[in-house]
Amino acid sequence: MLQSMRDNLKGTAAIIVAAFFGFIMVIGGIDFFTGASGGAADAVAEVNGEKITNMDLQRAIQNRRSMIMSQYGENVPADMISDEQLREPVLRQLISTAVMRQAAQESGMVMSTAAVNKAITDIQAFQVDGTFNTQLYRDALRRMGYSTASFPQIVEGDMSLQQYADSVTGSAFTTKVDAEQVVAASMEERDFSYVVLPVQELLASTEVSEAEVEQYYQENQSQYQRPEQVAVEYIELTPKVFASNIDISDEDVRAQYDLELANFGSDLRRRAAHILLEEADQEKLDEIQAKLDAGEDFSELAKSYSEDLGSRDEGGDLGFTTGDVFPQAFEEALASLEVGQVSSPVTTDSGTHFIKLLEVEESEPPTFEERKVAIENQLRTAAAEREFLDALSRLADLAYNAESLSGPAEELGVPLQTSGLFSRSNGSGVLANGQVVEAAFSPEVMEDGNTSDVLNLNNEHSVVLRVTESKPAGTYPLEEVREQIVEVLKRDKASEQLAKKAESMKENLASGNDFAELAEEQGLTLETSDKTRRGGFGERAEINSKAFSLPAPASGSEELAVFSVSSGNQVVLALRDVRPGDLSQQSKEQRQALMQQLASVNGGAELAAIRRYLSDQAKVELSSTEE
Repeated sequence: MLQSMRDNLKGTAAIIVAAFFGFIMVIGGIDFFTGASGGAADAVAEVNGEKITNMDLQRAIQNRRSMIMSQYGENVPADMISDEQLREPVLRQLISTAVMRQAAQESGMVMSTAAVNKAITDIQAFQVDGTFNTQLYRDALRRMGYSTASFPQIVEGDMSLQQYADSVTGSAFTTKVDAEQVVAASMEERDFSYVVLPVQELLASTEVSEAEVEQYYQENQSQYQRPEQVAVEYIELTPKVFASNIDISDEDVRAQYDLELANFGSDLRRRAAHILLEEADQEKLDEIQAKLDAGEDFSELAKSYSEDLGSRDEGGDLGFTTGDVFPQAFEEALASLEVGQVSSPVTTDSGTHFIKLLEVEESEPPTFEERKVAIENQLRTAAAEREFLDALSRLADLAYNAESLSGPAEELGVPLQTSGLFSRSNGSGVLANGQVVEAAFSPEVMEDGNTSDVLNLNNEHSVVLRVTESKPAGTYPLEEVREQIVEVLKRDKASEQLAKKAESMKENLASGNDFAELAEEQGLTLETSDKTRRGGFGERAEINSKAFSLPAPASGSEELAVFSVSSGNQVVLALRDVRPGDLSQQSKEQRQALMQQLASVNGGAELAAIRRYLSDQAKVELSSTEE
């Protein structure tokens, strides 16, 4: 589309950072833009003579960091996204990608100019309202240090790499024998019956001595290690903290509505189409003008002549403008047209345009009642943000050297929050945030008793804290874990008693007694599980796992087992039959899907093997700082 349109667009940089890097991520997560960028040209590595520059590495590190933060949000551990933590694995990935891209080039993988152009115009980061925006594209490249000449080459290289990877994975196959073996195991069915002897009924009557508790504690202290812990008081600032206390008067709402109403008169929307020639010669301009004068269809001429990739296939349709979307000369020409009329050639920074006015819309202003709630929220949010910024500007001074944060909290009119003891790994809410954890356990805060710096978690979320209590790492005293130990010992004792009862039942079954009758005599419920497949949840998953670990019983007999589950319950199980999965019993669609899935797995393994081989054979030289 127009190179200069949407100049008033806000937040472009944020869109680019989030989406720009996400386009070319092939073969392992962060593979993109290596070996072809300018700027910071100091090489951090050479792969078969191809440089990986420091700029390449920094871009890749930032991309990996963005991916991690999008997954964890504010709670990402600080050390997880540090340059030191990311540098080595990211560089390894860049080296591996360079090797694979070189292999793609040596294999003759190429992409057509049309395919590359389409890939670029399809990147959402370069689009406005779903349409490719040339100015947005060029601005993004400039911010990232690329030119309009080099970027398509980079895209072509990475598309070739993807094509190479697809050629490997796409040629993989699997055999019918492989599929039969997979189905035989994964879709195996087993018939079995079982009873559960519950441990809970014996716990109340099971006794544990103090000596047993003491002995268990001494022998199992490794299970009762306490991590380093702190408790904190903290002030948490967000605009939301202030919003609930802000009242908006009807007079303020009415004044804002009147202001909106006064500015509403300009809300006239014109829908434009154009034919763009970036470097037009007079002969071509005359040719197009002659065809327009002869009455030829504007949209068809746009498809034939326009050099705007984003609107050409739509007959030059650019959508609506309220007068501030396109360059001034474009808007002035558009405003002078009647619906259906085409302008004479108009020149802007983008090139030369023939402009057609397709449609005019003039909307009615909303009523006061329709806008009242939205305006109230808008005014309340604006006021809350002002109070937030004011409080934030004062927080550091108020909290500095304060013996307690209660005074600063009262001064700012916000609640003082407190926590119980928590470790580095089990904080909740804001106390799980990596920055907060790092500050709380820092020597100057935890040991010296200082107030932390103001931690800006994002643009609208800040925290300051003090440690009110700390406990070093060590073993929990017996008094704190006594109840846990008593519970464990009681369960183990009761389970041992049940095991004798379960073994007796197993012996009776082996002697030919009926399982259902034995269960009834013991007051137990016999569960029958036929056509059972692997898996399950909770205790049933443990029972299924044991049933599938037993050998298949001989014809006409049963395979018996007694075992305990994690709850301490004892289980007596009789395996009656085992039937391997049968590929022939699957539908045609199921068989095809399975073969494709297995081929995909094989293709992935083959691609990984090629990557390892090429990496082993490559000549890789690291700079002295990377060694």
